[in-house]
Amino acid sequence: MKTFQLTLTAMLLLGLTTAAVAQNNLDAARKQMHEDFVKQAMRYDLLNGHNATLRVVSLLSQDFFRDEIGISEEHARRIQKEIMGTNVYDYLKNEPRFVSLQEKQKELNAHQPNVTEDTTKQFYALQIEMSEMVANKHLSLFYGNLTPNQIQKVNEFHISYMSETEFIFPGMFEALGLSDEQKQQLDNVQNEIMPELDQHIENQFRLRTKQQEKTDEILKAITDLEERERLRHDMNTAKKVLDTLQTESNEVKESGKKLADSLKIKMFDVLTDEQWERLLKLTDDPPEYMKKLFEQQRKWKEAWDNSDSKPEAWAPGPNSWKPGDPIPESYRQQRQERGRFPRVNQSE
Repeated sequence: MKTFQLTLTAMLLLGLTTAAVAQNNLDAARKQMHEDFVKQAMRYDLLNGHNATLRVVSLLSQDFFRDEIGISEEHARRIQKEIMGTNVYDYLKNEPRFVSLQEKQKELNAHQPNVTEDTTKQFYALQIEMSEMVANKHLSLFYGNLTPNQIQKVNEFHISYMSETEFIFPGMFEALGLSDEQKQQLDNVQNEIMPELDQHIENQFRLRTKQQEKTDEILKAITDLEERERLRHDMNTAKKVLDTLQTESNEVKESGKKLADSLKIKMFDVLTDEQWERLLKLTDDPPEYMKKLFEQQRKWKEAWDNSDSKPEAWAPGPNSWKPGDPIPESYRQQRQERGRFPRVNQSE
């Protein structure tokens, strides 16, 4: 009997250990899939300017911005309602591919207690594809509501706003009248720089994870859940966290700036001299409404820095991209010299 009890105990322990390992593997798979999902969203934004477009949608609340783009207040409200105020899934429910992905997700039943690691991976793979369709729908809803002239104005805005943007994207250069060959060249540039871009996203994600861990460590002594959540979003908490990770944060920003400058140079090289001059005009001598926007954002940032609470207007958060020169100075000089001394055709 004693031997049987020992054997039974061993079998139970083995079963519990196996279950624990399986659960750990599942938790690890869920964590990895979630990370992949977030990274893919970041990658999509950098390549397609998704957040840049949503920024334009938010700026439609400003009279001076609407006037420049040529959009009435009623038109702006309609655009904002379609993109921000309604459920984009309502537009996608009639698209066969999206519906098919939703049905596959339901069949997986990934939230059941005994879900497998493989099922979890399949679930997140579907989620990534669906999220890209949602982002694409945002873009199509926005640009589908604009006339060609209004789209031109929006792309000119993106170029003038380059000093405030970490990564540029090909779509903005449509304002310069690109040829089909140039569009393909810009796409090729993005493909070439993808490995470095993925590494930058990895660095950003790693830093974000450390920020979350540091925040949890600072707040673990707070037993009141409501107070803990309030402090989690408090600027003073964010500043404490950033102080402990300042060196790593600076390294990520510096490497990101080098990558952004490299991307800019490669894309600028695709432009003709005439297009380059038009770009310089938009960045060096932006329209009056852009100067007004930059001044307004400076005031918003000051209000943010001098306030314990978040202002009603948009203001950059603690992890925002640090604005800089839209054009690397060394490239500006090189391009100027190139104009004085045209390059010799290498095929001659």
